[in-house]
Amino acid sequence: MIQILALLVLASIASATVLWDGRFNNYSTAADFNYWSWNNQTGAYQTYIYGNLQGETASSWLTLGSTYKNPSTTAEKQGVKVKINSTSIWNGGDMLRTEILPQTTNALTGHLYFHVSLQIPTVNPPNPAYEHQIVFWEEHTADIKYGTLSGQTGVSDTLQLITGGASVWSVTPIKGTWYNFILETGSPGGLWVSTNSSALTKVYTGTLGTSGGTDWHVGALRLPLNGTVQQITESDIYYSGIYVEDAGPTTTP
Repeated sequence: MIQILALLVLASIASATVLWDGRFNNYSTAADFNYWSWNNQTGAYQTYIYGNLQGETASSWLTLGSTYKNPSTTAEKQGVKVKINSTSIWNGGDMLRTEILPQTTNALTGHLYFHVSLQIPTVNPPNPAYEHQIVFWEEHTADIKYGTLSGQTGVSDTLQLITGGASVWSVTPIKGTWYNFILETGSPGGLWVSTNSSALTKVYTGTLGTSGGTDWHVGALRLPLNGTVQQITESDIYYSGIYVEDAGPTTTP
């Protein structure tokens, strides 16, 4: 029976199709992010959410390099460092933002597996006194967040997934550690997690309140504290292994 189950799992993985590939193999330098616009929808990512009040471009906030990827991910040559600082104000407002979204004609809806690995680095980590929304759909049905939630008292150095208004998984992140996630949309839905090179396992089964979609934000959105954007120095988050598949899922980072 165990052998049969193993064969079924292998068959499922073998038949999986990558519907959208956000791994950064086709980007030569961060300047490639600047080519995207609403009139020139090129590349794997939409890159329009970033501080733009002083003539900045997407590459002002995004840096590519092998340092920024999970070293256990062999299918990718580099990851991305996402930066925010006190001038990361997108079209006004009081939030600090640098985000990238899938550029694809695929709807990315249904029973799918959204992969992303991220690291809270040892250098320029985000301030845990603030709420950082770091992976989310526009409807905020399933958000990976870091830091103290808006309205929460005290300081919470917590990385967590919130869906349906509740935290279904959380950890105090170890800086410099890679956290690998699969957000399983549709039914049955759920969350898969591992660290560094470990295989991902399912830690939560249940709806994420979403069927997926392309309005999937990866990056840093920092909410103000007590209604005021505080002056900050640079804060960074690293990302790699970003893609969406329709079966499996692939459980290696």
